[in-house]
Amino acid sequence: MTIGRREVDAVRESWLVEDRWWTDTPLRRRYWEVVTGDGRDLVVFRDLEEGLWYSQR
Repeated sequence: MTIGRREVDAVRESWLVEDRWWTDTPLRRRYWEVVTGDGRDLVVFRDLEEGLWYSQR
């Protein structure tokens, strides 16, 4: 698996966030904390409402 041009070496953690379910714009995201081949620690998530991927750092 790659993120941008970086190869992912390990997944440290994964978690699910579900919030604002009572509104017209619920928040549902699956997050992963990963370590890339160059030693970077990144957090990426998939918006489960839109189906799109994002990187936090």
